[in-house]
Order: sequence, then C-alpha cells, then structure tokens
Amino acid sequence: MSEILLFSAGLDSFPAWHYLGNPRTLYFDSGHFGRQQEIDTVRVLAAAHGMDLEISNELDLSGRATPQGDLIPFRNVLFAMLAAFRAEVIWCVGVKGDHTADKSPEAFARMSEMLSTFAGRPIRVDSPFWDMTKSEIVAWYLKAGLPVDDLLQTFSCATPGTAFTHCGRCPSCLRRWIALTNNDITSHFASPPWTWDRIRTYYLPAMASGGYPPHRVEEFRRAMATVGATP
Repeated sequence: MSEILLFSAGLDSFPAWHYLGNPRTLYFDSGHFGRQQEIDTVRVLAAAHGMDLEISNELDLSGRATPQGDLIPFRNVLFAMLAAFRAEVIWCVGVKGDHTADKSPEAFARMSEMLSTFAGRPIRVDSPFWDMTKSEIVAWYLKAGLPVDDLLQTFSCATPGTAFTHCGRCPSCLRRWIALTNNDITSHFASPPWTWDRIRTYYLPAMASGGYPPHRVEEFRRAMATVGATP
C-alpha cells in the first residue's frame, strides 16, 4: 500500500520521516499563521535530505486562522481527505496524550473508517508515535545517531510573527523546549518559555486539577527543574 507523511517540519514530524523509512511527504500550505517559516523549513529539510516532497496549496484555511495560532477545527480531517487521493496509508503525527477532537487514536480510526467507506478501498490514517511523548521521540532520534543540528533546523512555533524565530510564548514553543531540554539539547527562543505567564495562569492550575496526563506533568516538571523553576 502506498504511504504518505503529512509533513510539517516540526520537532516530531522530521523524526517521523526517519522512523518510517523516508516515505513521500506532503505539506499543505493552508494559509495559516507561521506558514512562510514552515514552508522555508520544509524546503530546506527536503533539499538537504533528499525528501520526495509535495507542497500543496489546494486547501486555503486562512479565513479561519488566528494570529494566536489557535487550532483550526477539522484541519486534520481535511488534510486526511485530500491525502487519500494520493495514498492508502496517511501518516499524521500525533503523540502520546494528544486529545484534540481531530487528533487522537480514536479520531484517526473514525477517519480511516469514513475514508475507506467513501473511497471504496482501505484507507488508514495513523500516527507512528501514539505510544511516545515528544521527549521520547527526540530520545529515539538521538539514539538512532541522527544529527542534533538537523533536528534544530525544524520549526515549531504557532506565533512567529514575521521573524524566523521561535517566540517562546506559545504552546508549540513550550512543548518544543520541554522535549529538547529533557534530552539535554539547548535551543534558541526569543523569550524563555519557562517564564511564559500562561504557565502560571493556565498550565499549573490545569495540571493541579488533573487536566493533563501524568506523563506530561512529569516531563514538564523535569524540564522546569533544569532552570530552577520547579513548581
């Protein structure tokens, strides 16, 4: 069965390409904020590593994007539908603990069933990393002997503005910092993620109330301890 990886040039997307044995990659330029930085990164990584890459602009979601980098409803459903024209196995990277409406093992199973029904052939939407956290994905990458410098070329920021810099003030940057820090990798952010005020006003109360799975709380605390900010 033909396979394709929905590629975002992010911290888990790039390791996934290696983990899956270098499948074809597909990037959707959907008009979201931060798209130019992502496109530039996708092209650099593809050229450097010989990726079979397609950049598609057939899906314009710019009217639903926000400067805050909010998740666009149904985005992964739409991505999977369009990818089903190209392959039978669609890899869309989710990690252990992801629980958004359109990114979870259950959501991907329902997408697979729906697409298979309407396509008249088996379609599988899945992630290779449902049993791994972002920190564990980075650990796998390092254990595989892959270069740290290449990993640091990835881009994981929801609100970069016009700069090609990780803002340090969005959920994507916070998760990137945690995963890298827990693997003893230093990366540059415009502002230190561990000082983001939303940690105090949102994340810590959510963790205290049980709103986050224990493995994410443990990895968060481990990263915070490295900067003397253990909550």
